[in-house]
Amino acid sequence: MKQMIIGVLGVVLAGCIPGEATIKLSAENVRRVLKGEVVEVPVHGKVEMCVPIAPGDDEMKCPECQGRGIDLTNAVMIADRRACAATRVLALLLADGSCVTGGVKIVGTNVVHWATLDTKFLFGTEAAICAASNKVELCNGVVLLNDKGEFVLKCGRHEDLPLPKVNRIYDALEAVADGCKSCKDVYGEVGMILDIGSYETVSLVFEGDGQGGFFIETGDKRVAAKQIGKELRCDLRHKDSNGWGKAAKPIKLRKD
Repeated sequence: MKQMIIGVLGVVLAGCIPGEATIKLSAENVRRVLKGEVVEVPVHGKVEMCVPIAPGDDEMKCPECQGRGIDLTNAVMIADRRACAATRVLALLLADGSCVTGGVKIVGTNVVHWATLDTKFLFGTEAAICAASNKVELCNGVVLLNDKGEFVLKCGRHEDLPLPKVNRIYDALEAVADGCKSCKDVYGEVGMILDIGSYETVSLVFEGDGQGGFFIETGDKRVAAKQIGKELRCDLRHKDSNGWGKAAKPIKLRKD
């Protein structure tokens, strides 16, 4: 099966990456953004794809492994090494303290392809982000507070904000893919882990500090900053009953 070579992120279903992302926004950072500042916020992403093992199925080997007589266990080991190498390359290209890990393993009756990302995005109002073009050009993504007070996630290669750093990373990975036949799919697609906005589940987690200054509105719920407690989790994107990611109702921020 070709997934033995693709590794970490070789399957993207209907524009959704099979992963979960969490973006943490402290109450203090929210208040700073409402004053016009641009701040950095931590982002954690976890991608996991399971491929069922079909006993005796020759399709469980990619053509390369099948031609070389490599069994399933060894194929997974090879895919794991390639996936680990590709994610290390991605971490080096980010060069900002971001941590990227990934691999391939057998769990029960599944081959599991996994990757994790710990990085930082910029968070600010639309006006502040537009005025901070130098910072935006060096960031990995943006949590934007638009003029309606709604949270909008901007990341990945095809967003309308200038993210040349991310574009250069994609270009570098594609260049490596062109020069490496065996690892082409691994290096060509591992950059997708940066496209948090396409994950099946994306959550904003507001961390409270007992102080006021703003309200969070999501659906019919309205929560004052003082009432947040330890944290308030709100979905920007979530799985529906069929397991597909879809946009949730807008999350809005209002001054107290």
